[in-house]
Amino acid sequence: MPLKPFALLITVVLAWAIVPPTLWHVACAIKRRLRPKAGIRTPGFVIRRWYAAYAFIAVAFGWSTVFLFFPLLRSLHYSLTDKALSSGSSATWVGLTNYASIFGDPLWWKSVGVTIIFIVGTLPYSVVVCLFLASLIMSLPPMWQTFFKTALYVPGVTSLAVSAAIMRWIFYPGDGFANMVMRKLHLISANLTWFGDPHLALPTIIVMSWLGVNGMAVIIYCAALGGIPKDYYEASELDGASPAQKFFHITWPLVKPSTVYVTITGLIGGFQVFAPALLITGGGPLGTTNFMNYVIYRTFYYENQFGRACAMSVALMVLIVTVSIINYRYMATDVEY
Repeated sequence: MPLKPFALLITVVLAWAIVPPTLWHVACAIKRRLRPKAGIRTPGFVIRRWYAAYAFIAVAFGWSTVFLFFPLLRSLHYSLTDKALSSGSSATWVGLTNYASIFGDPLWWKSVGVTIIFIVGTLPYSVVVCLFLASLIMSLPPMWQTFFKTALYVPGVTSLAVSAAIMRWIFYPGDGFANMVMRKLHLISANLTWFGDPHLALPTIIVMSWLGVNGMAVIIYCAALGGIPKDYYEASELDGASPAQKFFHITWPLVKPSTVYVTITGLIGGFQVFAPALLITGGGPLGTTNFMNYVIYRTFYYENQFGRACAMSVALMVLIVTVSIINYRYMATDVEY
């Protein structure tokens, strides 16, 4: 009888708490037996510390094993089969056929291009604006710093469905808020269709991302700016440094570790963008908002090609890891993070 999920989780947690420190203890005992003259002895308190350490981290390791590592391995396995979601269907081993299929699919490559355009349109803006807002916030009294940090962070915890509903109201193709404001400013003479226009749908989603500034990045930059000693700026002022020189020679290098983190997490979030296509555009019009995650979703739920969807997910994971590593090595060459 298979273990229930809760019992399985407890078993894995106990295994992480007991097995690694036990294996380490056994390895030390074998080493002492093989080299008795070396006088190698492991104090009892060190062994107890190993067990205590793994007892604390076993829950995190166990949770990751059941809900991250195991599903990842199953996805890798299913990506090499033709498994479908139909009841009673069996999975047949097809090797790399799914990968060859998606790499030869123009729809997949178009979704890759759409996702990259979204990242290019949002990530630099987010980094620059978040650093600018953090600089403004840190120049305010502590009470106002707390207020603005909270105000900018709140949109990040708002439900995606609520955010999508607000954006659909703002960019409603009829007498929506955006059309009304632009008509009042005499920027347009007729209402724009926004999400219904192939030339405007993706730029509109990019603007949506601008409107929802990453509050977490602002808070990270505030912490980084708060950790820069004021003496550096005072010394630069005595040397006659301009504001631009102070920024590029003091502020920017010292917040670079935070920039590395914000950039990598922004890249990961950009490749995983999904909600606008699901809740607003449906991937249209003409596939101009068909993001990679949305293609995987449709392949899985609508086309019933579970193995092919797993292959797409694995390809997306490899792409994210590769881009993140390249970004880290390029930006963090002189920074420890």
